[in-house]
Amino acid sequence: MSASQGNLSKLIQELRNRRVFRVSTVYIGISFALIEVSDILFPMMNAADWSLKALVIILLLGFPLAIALAWMFQVTPDGLRRSPTSGEKQTPEHKPMTSNTIIIALLIIIAVLLAYPRFTNPDSSPTRENPLSNFDSKSVAVLPFTPFTKTVEDESFADGVHDDILTQLSKIGELKVISRTSVMRYKETTKGIPEIAEELGVENLLEGSVRRAGDQVRIVAQLINAKTDEHLWAETYDRQYADIFAIQSDVAQKIARALKAKLTPQEKRYIETKPTENQKAWELYVRGELLWDADILERDSIAVFYEQALDHDPDFLLPYTKLAAIHAFAYFDGSGADPRPTRLEQAQKMLSRAIEIDPNASETHRAQGYFYYYGSRDYQRALEEFSIAQVSQPNNSDLLAAKAFVQRRLGQWDESLENLQQAVSLDPNDGNKVRQVRDMAYMMHQWDLSERYQGQLSAIHSDNESETEIGRYYIELAQSGDLGKLQAVLEQLMAKFDPNDLMEVRVMHAEFTRDFEGWLALEMSDTLGSYWTIGNLLELTGKKEMAQSYFDTARMEAENAIEENPKDWEFYGELGVSLAKLGKFEEAIEWGKKEVDLMSLTRDRISGVVALEDLAEIYMICGMQDEAIDLYSKILTMPGYLSTTWLKLSPQYDSLREHPRFIALLNKYDSKSDQI
Repeated sequence: MSASQGNLSKLIQELRNRRVFRVSTVYIGISFALIEVSDILFPMMNAADWSLKALVIILLLGFPLAIALAWMFQVTPDGLRRSPTSGEKQTPEHKPMTSNTIIIALLIIIAVLLAYPRFTNPDSSPTRENPLSNFDSKSVAVLPFTPFTKTVEDESFADGVHDDILTQLSKIGELKVISRTSVMRYKETTKGIPEIAEELGVENLLEGSVRRAGDQVRIVAQLINAKTDEHLWAETYDRQYADIFAIQSDVAQKIARALKAKLTPQEKRYIETKPTENQKAWELYVRGELLWDADILERDSIAVFYEQALDHDPDFLLPYTKLAAIHAFAYFDGSGADPRPTRLEQAQKMLSRAIEIDPNASETHRAQGYFYYYGSRDYQRALEEFSIAQVSQPNNSDLLAAKAFVQRRLGQWDESLENLQQAVSLDPNDGNKVRQVRDMAYMMHQWDLSERYQGQLSAIHSDNESETEIGRYYIELAQSGDLGKLQAVLEQLMAKFDPNDLMEVRVMHAEFTRDFEGWLALEMSDTLGSYWTIGNLLELTGKKEMAQSYFDTARMEAENAIEENPKDWEFYGELGVSLAKLGKFEEAIEWGKKEVDLMSLTRDRISGVVALEDLAEIYMICGMQDEAIDLYSKILTMPGYLSTTWLKLSPQYDSLREHPRFIALLNKYDSKSDQI
């Protein structure tokens, strides 16, 4: 044996004599136990995210100190003394914390701590994959910025900066950026970074704070990896307010760099382009943008902000594009909230000015898409414009949704569903987008998918608003058509909400259970009932003379509406059905066919199906059963709200009930198994 080997053996023996190995074992065991206990208790105590990491660092630094103390000292009857330099073997009395009893107790404690997660959460395990590991490493959500002071001005400024930075990031194709609607619910949240990231489906979060004092602004921003809690980037900007656009551009580019996302030259140019030189115009525009996500029907009320912005800068592109969209939507091919031709002219005027300023801008193409969509139902050209706009705004969930809405009207249902689901992935807390996916899946007879999005919608509206929860009744209707199950759903809804907020579903249930008197009472007590519906119920309850009076009133109402606006196609069907009930069959069929010609399937695959349903109903009332069944056979091959369970339950179709072709039709298109 060499001298070096002999020295090593003596060192190891001395370490044993001084019980240094046992001290190491005890220290590691106590450290592990402390970390496990802290991992359980810290979240309950809302401890800071860095607390556990700090504890681990302290314990690591303490390890060499514990080894040194074990080597140098021992406990004696006279107190703590230096260990002798000889090879004297020390006992548990010299090192009380190194006894076999202590070590066994530590092993038991460690075993209990390892078993604790399994008993409290059977699905968990030490090797459970971090849910954030499945998310795109280049995905990011921009949390609402916090103002240093809680003044109205600073709150508005913080929201504006937040919205602008988010908009800039959404122009970068390699990033996945969550939309504003979904992140705003975390404005004053107490949730931790990992929980927010998991709910939004991202790996990274940007948070920041802002302050404005006169012409000076301070913006503090930091990018955090939610999976590792690592700060990927942070910076403080102290600049003049006039530099606000440069700051926002810089933040977007540095985030892209931190996430290793490459910017194309075109994307860099988009990000660095200043929208206006007039700060007041920009502030007014931002005020409008912050209200844009409100009810689409209320957007007329925010047009004033865009108009005021143009007063300060007549060459500011963005307000023109927004105003063009607002006016076009209000017109909606002459059948919208404001069908006057002057409204379409306003949209055209705003769009022409936008094209004059910058015909190639993404926002201009987007405005053109809305103009073709709502102005003339030219869905193909609208889709082309939205697709061009998306090139420079790949993360814009509203653009994806707009494409989806156009595609379904063109009959491109699979592509539409895919785009709308992608829009929801970028904006998971936008109730309107989630509702649209739920409804589209329903129309395509994908009941399970519709139910899944109904669950997501209910989670968004944690206050359980009645309008959202009514969807549960529709899905149960389509899936089972079981009156007992439908009754159970209705009772659950009635227990939660004001019955007056449930008129739609109560009327429907009365229809399916053939409670005609109850149905009539509901219709008569609420503005929900149309003259035709009440007339139909009076007829079902034997009050035929009174029913005819209601049918005639419905006829006059429809004729007046058509005279006032010949483009309002839905009244053609209402007129046809009313005439059929009055026994004027030839005239009724003529109006039904006019509706189908005005809103054909080749023009609009959603509204076109509704027109076919109206004509089928007219045929049915006129006693033309085969013609009605021919149309229902066609309707059931296409996405729509009509399901075979509805046909089976509603008394509206009783005249076809015994027809062999109708029975065969219901068996062929079974709602529970058929997908479109």
